[in-house]
Amino acid sequence: MLEQLGKYRIDSVLGKGAMGTVYKAYDPHIARVVALKTIRKELLDDGHEQQLISRFQNEAQAAGRLNHPNIVAVYDYGEDNGAAYIAMEYIDGVALNTRLQNQEPRQMPQVIDWMRQLLDALHYAHAKGVVHRDVKPANLIITTENQVKVTDFGIARIDTSVLTQTGSMIGTPSYMSPEQFCGELVDGRSDVFSAGIVLYQLITGERPFSGSASMVMQQILNQTPVAPSSLNPTLDPQFDAVIRQALAKRPDDRFDSALNFLIALEALSGQQSLSTVELDDDRTRLMPAAATSSGLCTLPTNGSPETLDTLTPWKNQVRPELESLLSRQIGPLARLLVKKGLATASDFATMRSALLPHIPSERGREQFVTATDALYQRLTPTATMTAQSQVTASVSASQFETPVVSIDVQMMEEPFRQAAEKRLTYLIGPIARVVVSRTVKKGFTRQAFLQSLAEHISDTKQRSDFMRELGVAGVGHERT
Repeated sequence: MLEQLGKYRIDSVLGKGAMGTVYKAYDPHIARVVALKTIRKELLDDGHEQQLISRFQNEAQAAGRLNHPNIVAVYDYGEDNGAAYIAMEYIDGVALNTRLQNQEPRQMPQVIDWMRQLLDALHYAHAKGVVHRDVKPANLIITTENQVKVTDFGIARIDTSVLTQTGSMIGTPSYMSPEQFCGELVDGRSDVFSAGIVLYQLITGERPFSGSASMVMQQILNQTPVAPSSLNPTLDPQFDAVIRQALAKRPDDRFDSALNFLIALEALSGQQSLSTVELDDDRTRLMPAAATSSGLCTLPTNGSPETLDTLTPWKNQVRPELESLLSRQIGPLARLLVKKGLATASDFATMRSALLPHIPSERGREQFVTATDALYQRLTPTATMTAQSQVTASVSASQFETPVVSIDVQMMEEPFRQAAEKRLTYLIGPIARVVVSRTVKKGFTRQAFLQSLAEHISDTKQRSDFMRELGVAGVGHERT
């Protein structure tokens, strides 16, 4: 390990990354502990030295002109022994992406507090002519006093800088704005888009766009993420409108400033009395602007969304959100699968059962079931057939609105439930545990319980065998 860099004494290593190493260091001239960020020497020997040095100097210039309590202060820039370094404020804290690894929503007061600090810092930076361009949880440090510190202005654009030009994409894919993907010049509204993604992740525990870089690009340019309230039912639906505006594809349709984003958010915060309910690659990337010639970078206008006149009203109602929910798990193929499924499905449950096998991971299937359950609950009784309409077709339409409850959840014997879960797991996979758990809480009779589970089995013969095997085992003891 280095012992000295410029005037700074190296005390320890704080972290290492693709670009270089960050040290905890000491400035003996003013007796101050600092964080010393360096570029790896080997990177300076591959022909890109000037570009990397320019980026490093740009970071020092960008952050060095900012003096705000929520922005990491930059003290010094220097070069020594073939290495370039930036001396900056030492922060005792943890990056937000580390706190979000459990993928759970944050408490609303905490969300509002963190977003208030982030948006205030961005508004200040934009007023100074600096756009961050890489707002993401990894660049937001939360101190021991719960203070947000925005760091890494390494790809920030100063109004007079020529380092980042039109024709290149630079940023972290999952948090980039559409205009960044298209290699266009950006302004503060690009940071608003990225901050909107951070907010979405805080209140739902999930990213609105996820997957490989190409999948994320497709989603950000063309797809509207599922409404946050669908993933977090305790959330005030008015948050959906705020998120929708922050994540608008066209910059002109977004909040025109971080300040106005904050004003809209705080207007809702007083109404919140309830708490809110596969990690992707977070690396910052510099990519050629191939997307601009691929046809993907034609941002949508304010025209009406596509409709399929051949579909029944309830299918047209659920189609956009189903596509969005499924695309989060499997990418652009979701649109084709949903369209194909809706053409043949007679009800919502059959539709979902047909889509589940296309999701490769257990966690992905669980997320899809949870989100589609929330979507189903928001449908009006006339929009689609309820679960009870699948139990018996002879029940009148007026009875669809009220589930038949003739057996208490606690009265359904555990062995029977375990047998049903075991058999269903064999047929549809680990998602069966979630399906059984949710279904048993509805208080159905045994036969209705089995019928509801059977709706998740796409194969007709397997569905019939499932009902016969488990029905024979328990029908004689059913309590009605």
